[in-house]
Amino acid sequence: MSNAASEHTTTTPGPRTYKGSCACRAVRFEADLDPSAGTGQCNCTICAKTKWWGIIVKPSAFRLLAGEEVLGDHSRSEAGHARFCKTCGIRVFAHGHLPMLGGDYCSVNLNCLDDADLTGVPVLYVDGLHNTWAPIGSTTYVDPFRAAKGA
Repeated sequence: MSNAASEHTTTTPGPRTYKGSCACRAVRFEADLDPSAGTGQCNCTICAKTKWWGIIVKPSAFRLLAGEEVLGDHSRSEAGHARFCKTCGIRVFAHGHLPMLGGDYCSVNLNCLDDADLTGVPVLYVDGLHNTWAPIGSTTYVDPFRAAKGA
């Protein structure tokens, strides 16, 4: 059985423009990303419960195409603003300013990308639950739905 790659595969390194959206598509964006350079997941309660899988980019690499009027802001400090769709509740992206990230940043929820094959993308797991941010593991992503089709 063929396991055809999607229009956007990350098996080839390098930045590409990806499109993404929330579940109801009220919030839409595009971003220039290189997931092969690494992504991250945190075990804090917010990230775990919202299934956040992020990649950090400079603000100039992120473009909000639609939905500014329906964006909510969940932030614990000025260092980070988690933006979500007030219509469907999906946490789409975040932005803020952290010196350890090089200053101004934008973080894209990879779970919100449309038609992206992220198989093989490196994922670093960090301990945000205990506020240490220490690495606690790493792996490469395997999409269980694509893997099941290929079996």
